[in-house]
Amino acid sequence: MDLFNIIFKKNIEEKMKKNLKKFLPLFFATSLFIFSSCENSEVKNEFGWYTDYETCLKESKKSGKKMLLLFSRDSNDEVSLPLKEKVLHTEEFKTEYSKDYNFCEIDLSNELFIKAKPPKDASKEDHKNAKKYKKILDRRMRIFTVLSPNATPSLFVMSKDGYVLNDITYIPVETVEQFKELMAMYKDEVSKMEVLIQDVESKKGKEKVLAIDSLYEETNSKYRYQLTDLIRQVEKLDKKNETELVGKYVLALASSDAIEAYLDRKPDIVSSIYEKAAKSPMLTVEQKQQALFGAFYVIASNTPTEKQSDKMIELLEKTIEVKPDSEIAKKCESSLQMVKDFKARQEAKKKKIEEEGAPEQETTDTQTTEEQN
Repeated sequence: MDLFNIIFKKNIEEKMKKNLKKFLPLFFATSLFIFSSCENSEVKNEFGWYTDYETCLKESKKSGKKMLLLFSRDSNDEVSLPLKEKVLHTEEFKTEYSKDYNFCEIDLSNELFIKAKPPKDASKEDHKNAKKYKKILDRRMRIFTVLSPNATPSLFVMSKDGYVLNDITYIPVETVEQFKELMAMYKDEVSKMEVLIQDVESKKGKEKVLAIDSLYEETNSKYRYQLTDLIRQVEKLDKKNETELVGKYVLALASSDAIEAYLDRKPDIVSSIYEKAAKSPMLTVEQKQQALFGAFYVIASNTPTEKQSDKMIELLEKTIEVKPDSEIAKKCESSLQMVKDFKARQEAKKKKIEEEGAPEQETTDTQTTEEQN
């Protein structure tokens, strides 16, 4: 089910935790970042590569150049630094690619984490500079979490608007010439995506909706969040839903907004995003059920409070009511009984606490109410 590919199968909040944990366990144990939109002073290095993604994206939109976005860990893997020294930071590379590309590198070496969260015995200067480095790290972790490369170094070829044209994880090159040969291997794939983007840019109204849909379908589901600006246009471009695609993109937009909420550390509003989407008259019956079930699933992903259990029951009953004989409804029937049983245990536990005169605590249960696949 495409709606849940990113939010539920690859939960953004969990991805953020895992990414941080993978890089610096000690840091993860003491703090989780609140992503910030503040500007930072470090946006370009001595080799002419941007070190801030948003700044590079802004420049690419202005200049019309594509982007080469590199994720690296110079001091932690054995490939990133040699790749830069031998290829990416050379004058030969700059001469070859700077006409068509802006360069951006997001390095996530452990040193940056330590600078952002220095130990207690660090110097006053280190503690003074920590705020600056935290902003830098916040911004780098945001784009890293969104694209989630499988390893470092990883290279993303992106359009001027930040749409992913291709991703390259394995970069076995030691010269610029070898890099050119590697890029040539992906030339057809990149060109195909560029043609689709050009088609979107040249069309209007319903024709543009169809072009957006073609681009969306050809884009790896991992990277569709990058298309949010186009997804947001669909309903306005086809107000009468003549393409019969509007419902699909109402759900896709809800998914993008949910990702944004997770990135902004607002997980409590995610369920309401899907519940609101379910009210759209553009949705088919099946799509409405998907949205309602999504609102339920978000709550069920964590141990719910009593109030949340009531909400889960309400959402499941609404989902079933829309179309009782659907596959989603059948799943909801079994989930509904599980939640009711869970709620009964919550109430029993609360009653026992009250009878024993113990301070009332928020009732929870170690058993999960997650939907069984």
